Amino acid sequence: MRFKGPAAQKSFLIGHDVQEIDDNNFVAYEVIRSIFALTNTNTAPPVTTDTELIWSFKKIDNEHINARLRIASYLNAQSDKLYFEAKNQAVSIADYDLKLTKVI
Repeated sequence: MRFKGPAAQKSFLIGHDVQEIDDNNFVAYEVIRSIFALTNTNTAPPVTTDTELIWSFKKIDNEHINARLRIASYLNAQSDKLYFEAKNQAVSIADYDLKLTKVI
C-alpha cells in the first residue's frame, strides 16, 4: 500500500486457524506482520509491527450473529528495543463486541 507522501506499507499473513466449537459457535485467529517504510531518500529504518486478531462468533438465529474481536499488538525484535523486556506478551489489547445482521 502506498500512502500520500513518501511512505509505503506491506502486510504479510504469518499464521491463521479456525476451530468450530459446535454448530453455532466458532473461533478464529490470524497473525499479521506489517512493515512501514519511507520511500524517499530518508535513511530511517522501516518499522515492523505484529498484530494478532482473535474472533469468536455465535450464531443467534439465521439472521443474527454476535461476535467478539480482540486485537493484540506485540513488539517486534527488528524495530523495538524493549522486545525482550515484553517477554512475548501483548503490549496493547483492544476488545470489541459486534452484532452482525444479515442484509437481504
